[in-house]
Amino acid sequence: MFVRHCSDRAYKAGRVNGASQNYYLLLMDPLNYLKLLLRGSMSGDMLSTSEVADYLGIHEKHVYRLLRAGRLPGTRITGHWVFSKRLVREWIEASSQQVVKAKPPGTKTAVEPHHLIICGSDDILLQILIREFNRRHPAMLATSATVGSLAGLHAVRERRAHVAGVHLLDTASGEYNRPQVASAFPHQRAFLVTLAHREEGLILPRGNPRGVSSFADIPRQRLRFANREKGTGVRVLVDHLLSSHKLGKRGLPGYETELFTHLEVATAVAEGRADAGVGILGPARSLGLDFVHLTWERYDLLSTEEAFYRRPTQAFFEMIKSDWLRQLIARVPGYDARETGLLTLIQPE
Repeated sequence: MFVRHCSDRAYKAGRVNGASQNYYLLLMDPLNYLKLLLRGSMSGDMLSTSEVADYLGIHEKHVYRLLRAGRLPGTRITGHWVFSKRLVREWIEASSQQVVKAKPPGTKTAVEPHHLIICGSDDILLQILIREFNRRHPAMLATSATVGSLAGLHAVRERRAHVAGVHLLDTASGEYNRPQVASAFPHQRAFLVTLAHREEGLILPRGNPRGVSSFADIPRQRLRFANREKGTGVRVLVDHLLSSHKLGKRGLPGYETELFTHLEVATAVAEGRADAGVGILGPARSLGLDFVHLTWERYDLLSTEEAFYRRPTQAFFEMIKSDWLRQLIARVPGYDARETGLLTLIQPE
């Protein structure tokens, strides 16, 4: 196999060395970690160097490296660095989007050998994996940007990212990811590594007051819908559901809404800004919302042959076959590890 089993002794012994209480919660209780993210209650607004390292999911060495390069917003007070969590969060979002943003043809972007750029579909399990990767590999650095499955596929193809999370339904075959990747990479090999299978469903207000039991009930009852942005796997699924019920976009109030994450969809429903949305189970469960099953989907990590054999990429994929990850998946609602670590090679035609 292309991966080796990681050592999980620390995990099995119940130790998460150097992690804060929030990080420990992320590993041991992902559902409550989602609630913590939603409340924004990770300590106060001001962070120390060690706290910002934990918040970013990187080693403290990388914090000082970013400060020396003038890339991380921080202030030195009486010899100690302090950071505004709001400014750090804004910096994360801006930096991540900038790295994978489409560039003019022929533009070359210098990437440090230790840096692993991940983008694509929003996924809580992937974010946990990235944080654990940065903890285990302080000499490397993985960063991520949520841009949607299709934009992630394009970023990997155009060498703006090394790995992309994708869950794109091929409506003709009912298969996920392989047909779209084969079409996008007609002249080069590509690799798909399965992270997990995820349960997609309808996210509904607590108690399901409108008695929704299927997607068709949403347009029939003219319920306000919280949609995802174009190019996401959820948007592809919603369009397929509309087509299968012979409905146009105008038949779904709120279709033009463009939210960026599963958690944003669940939050819109919880706050009464929408009556329904489509997403994964975890955010719905974390907010105490109702959930009606629609389908199971395969969530894969895409990489090119060139990027796949880079040292950081190999180290990242090594973790996917670990017992640690499988035990984590067992604790995340709506995830299944039945094909976790499966490698699919896409050959050019």
